Amino acid sequence: MSTDTVGSSDGATADDARVAAGRPLPVLALTRTSAAEQVADRLTTLILEGQLRAGDRLRESALSQRLGISRNSVREGIRLLEQGRLVRYEMHRGAVVATPTVEELDDLYRTRIHLETLAAATPATPEHIEALERAFERLAAAARTRQAREIVAADMAFHAELVARLGSARISRFFESIATEMGYYLLILSHVDEEPEHVDEAVLDHHRALTDLLRSGDTARAQEAVRAHLTQNHARIRDILERDLAGPSAP
Repeated sequence: MSTDTVGSSDGATADDARVAAGRPLPVLALTRTSAAEQVADRLTTLILEGQLRAGDRLRESALSQRLGISRNSVREGIRLLEQGRLVRYEMHRGAVVATPTVEELDDLYRTRIHLETLAAATPATPEHIEALERAFERLAAAARTRQAREIVAADMAFHAELVARLGSARISRFFESIATEMGYYLLILSHVDEEPEHVDEAVLDHHRALTDLLRSGDTARAQEAVRAHLTQNHARIRDILERDLAGPSAP
């Protein structure tokens, strides 16, 4: 398969600078899947890393020039992000990075609570238990890096293994689609709350307890623990988001 590779930064325009919100785009090699999927992957990374911020415009022409690929591929990549709700279309502005809202956050957690408590009530096979324990080990390894992005990815991978207990490939794909959006909100929490600095307390203890309960076979207690864990996280992120939306003049 041929590879589309980003060219040099020669000839960059003012649009390019706006696309990256004043920060240069890293070099991108399109090698894994389609060009559109690679565009979506790279833009997702830039959004989750904060290099593209809420409200930033995604100009097809600037991205096409910068990445050295066709505008059609860029357009399709942006549409993939729209499906994942990281990008929205606004009148007279086009595609922009989505701005987190309390309503979206509430809906995400309603969805997660329904799915994950149902999964916790489902009897686990030995394979499910082993997969969950491996996911916890990966989370513990990520915690040692103190890198928010790695911790969030491992956190969501742990919960994806829980949802996999339902035995539905369609549900797992759906959960994967909301995990990216969920990661956006979790990174907000990690940046503001400095969670990576006390990740052993904030993340590992909760997930260690969840792992033990989900392994025990006590589905009733496991359900309650999952619900409590998600409810607590929801409240913390909601509080941060509401304070952020209120602005600096609010008491």
